[in-house]
Amino acid sequence: MLNVSWQLVHDKDIMFYQLKWKETTVLYSTKQGEAAFLRKFNPILLHQIHSSTIVDLDRDHKRIGDGMVTRRKNYALGIKVADCLPVYLFNAERICIIHCGWRSIIRGIAKQASTVMRNYKYILGASIGVCCYEVREDLVESFSEKYENAVVSDNQRYFLDLKAAVVKDLGERYLLASLDLCTKCHSEYFYSYRRGDKKRNYAVILNNM
Repeated sequence: MLNVSWQLVHDKDIMFYQLKWKETTVLYSTKQGEAAFLRKFNPILLHQIHSSTIVDLDRDHKRIGDGMVTRRKNYALGIKVADCLPVYLFNAERICIIHCGWRSIIRGIAKQASTVMRNYKYILGASIGVCCYEVREDLVESFSEKYENAVVSDNQRYFLDLKAAVVKDLGERYLLASLDLCTKCHSEYFYSYRRGDKKRNYAVILNNM
């Protein structure tokens, strides 16, 4: 990873994480002022279905899937996340955001994004960490076929590392930064499905050109 990092921003009643890279800005909301966060950045949002579908907003306006891509400038693309991993990709021509839960990863959404984007860099948002993401043995078996490095066993308990799986698909050399906070551990910042929260966090990417 290059020497870039996420910053915690306080903007009036809103608190969010932000990272800027050249003309691209990536954002991750917190519990503080999430409604105002949405009003401020006004992202286009998807109806998410835990799929590998990436919607090209320049051609398709159905907005059903788990990723979006556009060439248009001054667009803000957003997804809802609880414990899943948001991934922000960009190159000289496009921006893209994908929602990576275990189902979408297994179905190939990260590989699909790499094909759509090409010559990209990417950033990882916050997600549930391997510290907290305990999964069933049957899921481990199907996941291990493609992502053995993403499965951690501890005294006959199994834990999943979503970020390790995505990095394998997208390539470590293209990774700029990661927001290495567990959404379940850090209740002061984030909502977590595993913790029983009903609300969601928001991940947003925008091109400032």
